[in-house]
Amino acid sequence: MAASLPTVPAWLGTASFAVLGAALGYLAYKLIRLALADADLNLLGLGKHRANAFEGKVIWITGASQGLGAVLAKYFAGFGAKLILSSRDAAKLQRVKDSLGLGAAAGDRVTILPFDLLADYAELEKAAAAADAAFGGAGVDYLIHNAGASQHALASETSAQVTDELMALNAVGPIKLTRAVLPYMLRRDRGRIVVVGSMSSKLPSPGQAVYAAAKMALYGYFSTLATEVSDTGVSVTICCPGPVATGSEETPRVVYGANGRIVQNNTGASNRLDPARAAQLIASAAAHGVDEAWIAKHPVLAVGYTWQLLPALGWRLLKKVGPKRARAIKEGRNGYDVSKLIK
Repeated sequence: MAASLPTVPAWLGTASFAVLGAALGYLAYKLIRLALADADLNLLGLGKHRANAFEGKVIWITGASQGLGAVLAKYFAGFGAKLILSSRDAAKLQRVKDSLGLGAAAGDRVTILPFDLLADYAELEKAAAAADAAFGGAGVDYLIHNAGASQHALASETSAQVTDELMALNAVGPIKLTRAVLPYMLRRDRGRIVVVGSMSSKLPSPGQAVYAAAKMALYGYFSTLATEVSDTGVSVTICCPGPVATGSEETPRVVYGANGRIVQNNTGASNRLDPARAAQLIASAAAHGVDEAWIAKHPVLAVGYTWQLLPALGWRLLKKVGPKRARAIKEGRNGYDVSKLIK
């Protein structure tokens, strides 16, 4: 006669179903959050920074005369920071300063420090010394590398001059400026370098080959630097944004083409992150001290996760859409509509 199976206590069966239900519910919650995400789940899980996170802190922003740099300046000003605003154009920086709504307090809380990121190293050292001496020699708490330029051109058509300029502006300049700033931060044993990089440093970006190369170089340098100074009070946060809007869908963008700067429509505006939201996420990443933050809407965020977790599938997807996307970007069309690119 066959032996009877042991009886499972009723409470154990109920508990198992409860655990399974809770696990499935948690998984569903995470999948919904990922589907609606505009940043990586780690950053979103940390939430917004404390209201006093930047009160009295000295924040140096490069590329502060327009676009995301100007939005970052306004954001940090609203949380009590002292600002050093830099770009090549002093007049534009003054307009940004005047737009911050600080009134008479602007004189005590905002310093304009114009310089050319492509200048020789001696000029960058002068800028670093001036930033460290600002606000009575308070030193720089956050250096935000925001200066840079995008590119819309095929790799096969990009001139040597554009290649040199993009690499210098997007990679070599920030690296050299960091080298000039580091001695001051290390001497004070404090300071965080915040890099506004790109999701193109994490995966291929057809139609933006030299831009992607510069951002990958930036990622390589600053991720390595982060590990070298990890036993000091100096630290690094690398932000990897996807496309960020400049305004309405019709707002033109000045980018590099194959042979120089060109004006194109705001391609893929519906997939671009609002600049105010991008500034908030960058600030939160810096305040929480995260090493790396992905800041992007789908499909860029989804493709980034696919590339990291399933590289073979990522290669197949990007090789499928790559030629069409490169041509779309070159022609000023939407390069972020996957459904059209796959057809």
